[in-house]
Parts: sequence; C-alpha cells; structure tokens
Amino acid sequence: MDTVKEIIEHQIGRFPEFAYYLPLIEKAKADLVEHPDICIETCKSLLEGISKSIIEKLPNPHARPDLDKLEVGPLVKLAVTQLKVNNDIVEDDFLKRCSSLAYAMGALRNARGDISHGKGAPKLHQSDDKLSSLSLKMTASVLFYMLDAFFSIPDPEVAPVGEERIEYEDNPDFNQSLDDENPLDGRVLYSRALYDQYYEDYTIQLSDYQYEQELQGELEE
Repeated sequence: MDTVKEIIEHQIGRFPEFAYYLPLIEKAKADLVEHPDICIETCKSLLEGISKSIIEKLPNPHARPDLDKLEVGPLVKLAVTQLKVNNDIVEDDFLKRCSSLAYAMGALRNARGDISHGKGAPKLHQSDDKLSSLSLKMTASVLFYMLDAFFSIPDPEVAPVGEERIEYEDNPDFNQSLDDENPLDGRVLYSRALYDQYYEDYTIQLSDYQYEQELQGELEE
C-alpha cells in the first residue's frame, strides 16, 4: 500500500480530496495481522471510495446517490471502464481482472466482515493474515494502476499560449519560505500544493517575493 500512499501524496496538490483515503490505507496496514477481516473490509472500502472519486471527476460523471447504490464490483468496473475511455493504457484484460477482484472482495467482506454486519462471537468463519496480506497486495496493485491512469490524464487548464510556465524546481528559496510560513502535517508541502492546484496564485506570490528580494538587495548595497 506504500506505493498507493505515495502516488496520492504526490498528487495531493491537484486532488486534495484524495487525502481522505490516507488514514484508511494506514488502517488496512495496521489491521493486517491482528484483525485480518477488518483489513479486508478496509480494502473493500478503499476500492469503493476511490472508484467513486475517479468516476465523479471524469467526463459524464454519475450522480453520487446512483453510485452509492452500486456494490464494489460494479463500481470498480465502471471506474476502470471510464478510465479506458480517457486513457488508452488501460487494457480490456485488466478491466476484467479488476472486476473479478472487486467482486471477490465484496463477497469476502459480506461473509466475514466485522464492522458492517456486526458479526457475533465467535465467528463461524475467520480469515487469517495470509488472506488479508493477499487482499492488501491485490488491492494495492489495482488501486495503483487505477490512480496512475487517472492522474496521468492531463488537466483541462494549461498555461496561456505564448506564456512559458514557471518550473516549480527553479525557485527553491521561495518554495522553502512558503513551506516555513505554512507548515503542513505529513509529507505534503504547501508550496507544491499551491503550485499544482493554484498556479496563478503561486506566480503572484513568487512575483511579490522576487520584488521584495530585489528591494532588500538594493538596500544592502
């Protein structure tokens, strides 16, 4: 799941709402051994939630109430199908395998889930950490493939024609000053988020910063 976490964190500036899934990723990992059925249920929730988020952000999105009526299998199939329309790297075979995994996860959760169905104790069927580990790895593979395909779709907003886009890496001192003034928890950098999500605001603040630096330089001479 670390690769899924990393790709979400890297794109948090463009899609900050995906940060919602980071605690769920940590929960799935934490419950791997001690609570394997809860780990499996969390994996299923991640497949459902991220599929919904992807569907809602692609062209011709479905309404949330309609998505909430779908089980995890149809949700994942719909998300991957729409990704295939918008990204030619998604293959038909992958679509089928994603759907099969999602249906299997849904069946496991319904049979052995601890949370949603309030299973009595002792449970008649309980998963072990080998099954939860397999579920975690397979879920991670599917989610990474889906997110990588989704994040690779170009943004509709591009720099104006004739205007060269400022490179984030070209302004390390400015970026550091933004991060020092606006510290964020975790590995997310304020400067990176501002650049990715509000590019125009980033350029305005950069211009102000450069002007202040020029004034300071003149005063010191």
